[in-house]
Amino acid sequence: MKKQILFGTANPAKVQIVRAAVEPLPVEILTPADLKIQVDVKEEGESTEENAERKARAYFAAAGMPTLAIDGGLHITGLSEGKQPGAFVRRIQGREQDATDGEVLDHYARELAKIGGEAVGIWRGSIALVVSDEQVYADTFTYRTVLTSKRRGGVTPGAPLDALTIDPATGRYFTEMAWRERPDLEWVFEFVRQHIGRV
Repeated sequence: MKKQILFGTANPAKVQIVRAAVEPLPVEILTPADLKIQVDVKEEGESTEENAERKARAYFAAAGMPTLAIDGGLHITGLSEGKQPGAFVRRIQGREQDATDGEVLDHYARELAKIGGEAVGIWRGSIALVVSDEQVYADTFTYRTVLTSKRRGGVTPGAPLDALTIDPATGRYFTEMAWRERPDLEWVFEFVRQHIGRV
Protein backbone atom coordinates (compact mmCIF):
# COMPACT_ATOMS: atom_id res chain seq x y z
CA MET A 1 0.00 0.00 0.00
CA LYS A 2 1.28 3.42 -0.93
CA LYS A 3 2.05 5.98 1.73
CA GLN A 4 0.41 9.34 1.22
CA ILE A 5 2.43 12.54 1.41
CA LEU A 6 1.08 16.02 0.87
CA PHE A 7 3.25 18.16 -1.38
CA GLY A 8 2.79 21.73 -0.20
CA THR A 9 2.75 23.76 -3.39
CA ALA A 10 0.44 25.39 -5.89
CA ASN A 11 3.12 25.16 -8.60
CA PRO A 12 2.03 22.67 -11.30
CA ALA A 13 5.58 22.11 -12.58
CA LYS A 14 6.86 21.19 -9.13
CA VAL A 15 4.01 18.70 -8.74
CA GLN A 16 4.94 17.04 -12.04
CA ILE A 17 8.62 16.89 -11.07
CA VAL A 18 8.00 15.36 -7.64
CA ARG A 19 5.45 12.85 -8.91
CA ALA A 20 7.85 11.74 -11.65
CA ALA A 21 10.71 11.50 -9.16
CA VAL A 22 8.89 9.25 -6.67
CA GLU A 23 7.10 7.10 -9.25
CA PRO A 24 9.29 4.04 -8.46
CA LEU A 25 8.53 4.36 -4.73
CA PRO A 26 5.43 3.22 -2.79
CA VAL A 27 4.31 6.84 -2.37
CA GLU A 28 1.24 8.77 -3.46
CA ILE A 29 1.79 12.51 -3.74
CA LEU A 30 -1.29 14.55 -2.86
CA THR A 31 -1.68 18.26 -3.55
CA PRO A 32 -3.52 20.95 -1.59
CA ALA A 33 -6.15 20.89 -4.36
CA ASP A 34 -6.69 17.16 -3.77
CA LEU A 35 -7.43 17.91 -0.11
CA LYS A 36 -9.36 21.09 -0.90
CA ILE A 37 -7.14 23.23 1.33
CA GLN A 38 -5.57 26.60 0.67
CA VAL A 39 -2.54 27.90 2.51
CA ASP A 40 -0.92 31.27 1.93
CA VAL A 41 2.75 31.00 2.84
CA LYS A 42 4.90 34.09 2.61
CA GLU A 43 8.32 33.00 1.35
CA GLU A 44 10.25 35.59 3.33
CA GLY A 45 13.06 33.39 4.58
CA GLU A 46 16.66 34.35 3.96
CA SER A 47 17.43 30.96 2.43
CA THR A 48 15.86 28.17 0.41
CA GLU A 49 16.17 25.93 3.49
CA GLU A 50 14.14 28.31 5.62
CA ASN A 51 11.48 28.75 2.95
CA ALA A 52 11.11 25.00 2.34
CA GLU A 53 10.63 24.29 6.05
CA ARG A 54 8.26 27.24 6.45
CA LYS A 55 6.06 25.92 3.64
CA ALA A 56 6.15 22.32 4.85
CA ARG A 57 5.17 23.33 8.39
CA ALA A 58 2.33 25.56 7.19
CA TYR A 59 0.79 22.86 4.99
CA PHE A 60 1.34 20.22 7.69
CA ALA A 61 -0.57 22.40 10.16
CA ALA A 62 -3.46 22.71 7.69
CA ALA A 63 -3.61 19.04 6.65
CA GLY A 64 -2.31 17.11 9.66
CA MET A 65 -0.43 14.62 7.48
CA PRO A 66 3.19 14.11 6.39
CA THR A 67 4.08 17.06 4.21
CA LEU A 68 6.85 17.75 1.73
CA ALA A 69 7.87 21.18 0.45
CA ILE A 70 10.57 22.46 -1.88
CA ASP A 71 12.14 25.85 -2.43
CA GLY A 72 14.70 26.84 -5.02
CA GLY A 73 17.20 29.58 -5.65
CA LEU A 74 19.41 30.55 -8.56
CA HIS A 75 22.82 32.17 -9.04
CA ILE A 76 23.65 33.33 -12.56
CA THR A 77 27.36 33.79 -13.24
CA GLY A 78 28.06 37.18 -14.76
CA LEU A 79 25.14 39.00 -13.16
CA SER A 80 25.98 41.64 -10.58
CA GLU A 81 25.21 40.84 -6.95
CA GLY A 82 22.26 43.24 -6.96
CA LYS A 83 20.64 41.39 -9.88
CA GLN A 84 21.10 37.85 -8.58
CA PRO A 85 17.77 36.03 -8.20
CA GLY A 86 18.87 34.02 -5.14
CA ALA A 87 15.84 32.64 -3.30
CA PHE A 88 13.60 35.25 -4.96
CA VAL A 89 13.54 34.20 -8.62
CA ARG A 90 10.05 35.65 -9.08
CA ARG A 91 10.65 38.87 -7.15
CA ILE A 92 12.29 40.55 -10.13
CA GLN A 93 13.61 44.09 -9.75
CA GLY A 94 12.74 44.20 -6.06
CA ARG A 95 9.01 43.77 -6.55
CA GLU A 96 6.97 42.67 -3.57
CA GLN A 97 4.59 40.55 -5.65
CA ASP A 98 5.63 37.48 -7.60
CA ALA A 99 6.06 38.05 -11.32
CA THR A 100 4.04 35.97 -13.78
CA ASP A 101 5.65 33.17 -15.78
CA GLY A 102 5.84 35.43 -18.84
CA GLU A 103 7.40 38.28 -16.89
CA VAL A 104 10.02 35.96 -15.39
CA LEU A 105 10.93 34.57 -18.80
CA ASP A 106 11.16 38.00 -20.42
CA HIS A 107 13.20 39.48 -17.58
CA TYR A 108 15.88 36.81 -17.46
CA ALA A 109 16.11 36.56 -21.26
CA ARG A 110 16.90 40.31 -21.30
CA GLU A 111 19.41 40.05 -18.45
CA LEU A 112 21.18 37.12 -20.09
CA ALA A 113 21.37 39.00 -23.39
CA LYS A 114 23.13 41.87 -21.59
CA ILE A 115 25.94 39.56 -20.38
CA GLY A 116 26.60 37.83 -23.69
CA GLY A 117 23.55 35.62 -24.09
CA GLU A 118 24.78 32.64 -22.08
CA ALA A 119 25.84 31.93 -18.51
CA VAL A 120 26.19 29.15 -15.97
CA GLY A 121 23.17 28.83 -13.72
CA ILE A 122 23.81 27.33 -10.30
CA TRP A 123 20.55 26.10 -8.84
CA ARG A 124 20.15 25.51 -5.12
CA GLY A 125 17.19 23.48 -4.02
CA SER A 126 16.01 22.67 -0.53
CA ILE A 127 13.48 20.04 0.48
CA ALA A 128 11.76 19.60 3.82
CA LEU A 129 9.58 16.82 5.15
CA VAL A 130 7.43 17.41 8.22
CA VAL A 131 6.12 14.23 9.85
CA SER A 132 5.16 15.85 13.16
CA ASP A 133 5.83 19.13 14.94
CA GLU A 134 9.03 17.57 16.29
CA GLN A 135 10.06 15.46 13.30
CA VAL A 136 11.37 17.60 10.47
CA TYR A 137 13.88 16.35 7.91
CA ALA A 138 15.59 18.57 5.36
CA ASP A 139 18.32 18.56 2.75
CA THR A 140 19.81 20.91 0.20
CA PHE A 141 21.42 20.23 -3.16
CA THR A 142 22.97 22.20 -6.00
CA TYR A 143 23.34 21.51 -9.70
CA ARG A 144 24.58 23.43 -12.73
CA THR A 145 22.83 24.27 -15.95
CA VAL A 146 23.48 26.57 -18.88
CA LEU A 147 21.15 29.56 -19.18
CA THR A 148 20.69 31.24 -22.52
CA SER A 149 18.79 34.24 -23.82
CA LYS A 150 17.62 32.14 -26.80
CA ARG A 151 14.28 30.60 -25.96
CA ARG A 152 13.14 27.19 -27.05
CA GLY A 153 9.67 25.80 -26.54
CA GLY A 154 6.68 27.34 -24.87
CA VAL A 155 6.27 28.54 -21.32
CA THR A 156 6.09 25.68 -18.83
CA PRO A 157 3.47 26.73 -16.26
CA GLY A 158 5.27 27.12 -12.95
CA ALA A 159 8.75 26.72 -14.49
CA PRO A 160 9.16 29.47 -17.08
CA LEU A 161 12.95 29.34 -17.07
CA ASP A 162 12.81 25.85 -18.60
CA ALA A 163 12.64 27.65 -21.96
CA LEU A 164 16.07 29.22 -21.27
CA THR A 165 17.69 26.31 -19.41
CA ILE A 166 19.98 23.74 -21.03
CA ASP A 167 21.11 20.51 -19.38
CA PRO A 168 24.92 20.50 -19.84
CA ALA A 169 25.05 16.68 -19.86
CA THR A 170 22.76 16.31 -22.89
CA GLY A 171 22.71 19.77 -24.50
CA ARG A 172 18.92 19.70 -24.44
CA TYR A 173 16.63 22.44 -23.22
CA PHE A 174 14.49 21.51 -20.24
CA THR A 175 11.45 22.17 -22.44
CA GLU A 176 12.63 19.29 -24.66
CA MET A 177 12.90 16.80 -21.80
CA ALA A 178 10.25 14.57 -20.26
CA TRP A 179 9.75 15.17 -16.53
CA ARG A 180 11.49 11.88 -15.67
CA GLU A 181 14.59 12.92 -17.68
CA ARG A 182 15.29 16.09 -15.74
CA PRO A 183 18.56 16.24 -13.76
CA ASP A 184 16.84 17.66 -10.67
CA LEU A 185 14.75 14.51 -10.11
CA GLU A 186 17.46 12.34 -8.62
CA TRP A 187 17.84 14.32 -5.40
CA VAL A 188 14.07 14.31 -4.81
CA PHE A 189 13.97 10.55 -5.32
CA GLU A 190 16.90 9.97 -2.96
CA PHE A 191 15.48 12.22 -0.25
CA VAL A 192 12.06 10.56 -0.27
CA ARG A 193 13.62 7.08 -0.49
CA GLN A 194 15.75 7.80 2.58
CA HIS A 195 12.86 9.11 4.66
CA ILE A 196 9.88 7.08 3.52
CA GLY A 197 10.21 4.78 6.52
CA ARG A 198 9.48 7.73 8.79
CA VAL A 199 6.15 8.53 7.13
